[in-house]
Amino acid sequence: MQPSYHRFAAACLAFLLSLLAAAASAEIKPYLQSPTESSIWVSWKTTSGSESRVEYGVAADRLDQSVSGGVQSLSSDYQYHGVQLQGLQADTLYYYRVKTGAETSAVYRFKTQPARGDGSGHYRILVMGDHQIRNENRYEQLVKAAKAKLENKYAEPIEEAVNLILNDGDQVDVGTLDHYANLHFAQSAAISPNVPIMTTVGNHEYYYDGDLNNYQAHFFYDGLSYQGISGAANESYYAYQVGRLVVIHMNSMKTDAVQQNWLTQVVAAADADASVDWIISIIHHPYQAEQYIGDISHPLRDAWMAILSSSQKHVLNIGGHHHLYARGQTRDWPSYHMISGGTAWDQYWGQSTEKDFDDVQKTIANWAWQIIDLDLPAREMTVETYAEAHPLLYKTKGFHYNSRLIDSFHRKLDLQKPYQPSIDTEVKGPVSLPFVFHSSSFSSGEPEEMNSTQFQIAADAGFNDLKVDKIRDFENIFGDTGAPEYEPVDIHAGVDILAWEIPANGLPNGDYYIRVRHRDKNILWSDWSEAKAFTISGSTDGEPGLSVSKDKYRSGEDVVAHHQNGYGNAKDWVGVYKKGQIPGAVRATKWYYVDGPTGSLTFSGLADGEYFVGFFENDGYSEIAERAYFYIGPVAELSMADTEYDEGEIATVSWTGSSAGAKDWIGVYRVGEVPGQQSSSVWKYAPETAGTLDFSGLAKGYYFAAFFINDGYTEISNRVHFSVGDRIAELSLLKTHFESGEDIVANFSGGPGIAKDYLGIFEKGAAPGQTGSELVAYLYFDGAATGSVTFTENLPDGAYFMAMYTNDSYTEVSNRVTFSVGEAAVAGDLNGDGVADGADRDLLRSMFGKCNGDAGYQADADYDGDGCIGRQDYRLWYAMYKSGG
Repeated sequence: MQPSYHRFAAACLAFLLSLLAAAASAEIKPYLQSPTESSIWVSWKTTSGSESRVEYGVAADRLDQSVSGGVQSLSSDYQYHGVQLQGLQADTLYYYRVKTGAETSAVYRFKTQPARGDGSGHYRILVMGDHQIRNENRYEQLVKAAKAKLENKYAEPIEEAVNLILNDGDQVDVGTLDHYANLHFAQSAAISPNVPIMTTVGNHEYYYDGDLNNYQAHFFYDGLSYQGISGAANESYYAYQVGRLVVIHMNSMKTDAVQQNWLTQVVAAADADASVDWIISIIHHPYQAEQYIGDISHPLRDAWMAILSSSQKHVLNIGGHHHLYARGQTRDWPSYHMISGGTAWDQYWGQSTEKDFDDVQKTIANWAWQIIDLDLPAREMTVETYAEAHPLLYKTKGFHYNSRLIDSFHRKLDLQKPYQPSIDTEVKGPVSLPFVFHSSSFSSGEPEEMNSTQFQIAADAGFNDLKVDKIRDFENIFGDTGAPEYEPVDIHAGVDILAWEIPANGLPNGDYYIRVRHRDKNILWSDWSEAKAFTISGSTDGEPGLSVSKDKYRSGEDVVAHHQNGYGNAKDWVGVYKKGQIPGAVRATKWYYVDGPTGSLTFSGLADGEYFVGFFENDGYSEIAERAYFYIGPVAELSMADTEYDEGEIATVSWTGSSAGAKDWIGVYRVGEVPGQQSSSVWKYAPETAGTLDFSGLAKGYYFAAFFINDGYTEISNRVHFSVGDRIAELSLLKTHFESGEDIVANFSGGPGIAKDYLGIFEKGAAPGQTGSELVAYLYFDGAATGSVTFTENLPDGAYFMAMYTNDSYTEVSNRVTFSVGEAAVAGDLNGDGVADGADRDLLRSMFGKCNGDAGYQADADYDGDGCIGRQDYRLWYAMYKSGG
């Protein structure tokens, strides 16, 4: 009896262990990433074990190939495994499973990417992102809903229906291991073993992980490049080609000249690449937003979109950050921009300052996802957006939209633009306002309908002095119906976008020109119509305006408001409202009728607080000028004992005289940033009347600190400026050798922001500020912290260096960049023999460790301009040598 009992117990134990093993294996969910036509990365997490093995093959019952990878021990119970499968066939289905010791995953299937330049069939991309919420399964529901819809739509498994998933950032709320494991990876698990996911850096990836160490540990992007153009060393921006598509992931948190140079190179290379038809870009902070206005990527809007759209192949920019869906078209280029806001913190109409922008066609406060379908033979992109829930209805109804289609748009290459329209309205003599101008009907040789019109009115025939510049789309989704259904509202319903009315008093008396152009649903613009001249009489003598003498008043101080060029009605008036109030819904705190079109009004006895003044027409609530905002109350004084800090040193800011609000705060920003438009580098609450705060962890840079109230961006103090580190600004050139007479474009970032900062060019070996080392050329740049300048002056052939200098001095505040002009110059020639060769290399090596003032130090060899010779100088010299200067 005893032996048989032992056998029974052993069998029970074996069965129990098998169940435990099965349960453990079910928990392993592989995550696919960084796919190419011949390779893919497979990653997964375990609590223990160092084995990282993938078994794979072309059939589920024939996993006859095996490859091992590495493991990163990110904590005692967090082993992160990564294996790259290589030598795969393009556009081929593979089966696989992963193994770590006794733990084995289920068998999954994926499909490799199409071969580079393959123009057959469809290429489909699922867009999701911005999940953030760790302790709810919102994102998991979105993933599962998208998977179910797409498998039904295309009648095939997800790995055959979709080629790639793009995530637009904030896949964590904070960049901790816990959030990566339990938010991004866990909630993506329904789809991550079958379709590769490519992520983008958002602001939340930096929280608690300022150097992106955890981000880099989880994602294997360092091997990706396009045409040999590699992205950031920390993998925060990168590009790659799949089939006939180039995807560009950008970092909206570190928008420096280096990234801009990289972007310029990638776009130029893709534009010239015959194997590429399409460019799609993705960045966390969007191009435009109609809620929380201003919370966008200003570098993208001001500079980078122009770089992207310099190629007609760029068709779509994807952003996130705002937790909703939005879509529009750039004003001048055939490029779409959209926000895919995922399921993060609730965002809906009425929460924030909101504005209808004419380059945003629709904003819909739904949790949604997109499918991008590239029909490669037809050279057409179609994008569909499916909604799953409204954040307010989710609380009671959950995901109940069942993949409702809320938007669809397309871009087809090779089509012709619409025909040129005309202004059909006949003008006979001066016109009185109101007056309506009519455009001719939309007409095109392509099977495309009208999407937009753009009317411009200018005071000159060249349309440089624009008075009206307005794009209107055939539909304009802005706002919703409110409770109980929160359905989107088209505020252009019933609007004739082929007509433009100048309202009464809408323009001052004078001479003007008007023109129009049409845009089709393929977002191509027609040529502008011929301009039509007209004259306005019987109107005002200038454009209405409103201002206050200053934006900060001390308690009890009178507020003086200036108005000009009003409409001259007896009951036009100026009123003071508290910030956030809606005129008409509440009474003005104080108000007066104006005495004539132009004048000043004094408002006394206002309590402490935040206010605005408005200029209203004829006893009504129609505002005829931009509002002017101001603050009344204690005005804080900021000070710093020191304004120059070494990297790693604590910066201390003191303040006095505040109102001691519980949510008052001090924020530290880089010079050139706008509080409320960019996030602060660091901040802390300052709830006392006076005190001192220490700020640590600031990277090298120029900064200012300011005092804000009530968790907002009303600034009630002076700004104090300070710097961290030495040679802070970054300067770069696209190349190191220029032909004689060629323009030289220099990009810079991180400057001090002083009006007379400049970029200076000196001959090789010069000592700036000393006799005999005069400037060869220089350019001011209006104190911009980031930007570019173009030297058009013809430099003599020779070798030079360039650096940034501050405030009309010879104080060097950037790295140096060396370059040569013409055939006479030989970059990298350190010994003066006219060639750059091994002798110069050996000479440079002999100087390692020598600094300015040491015997044997040679300024010409200090390529990075830090005052010492080291391996970084050698790397710069070698890159120059290999490129031939």
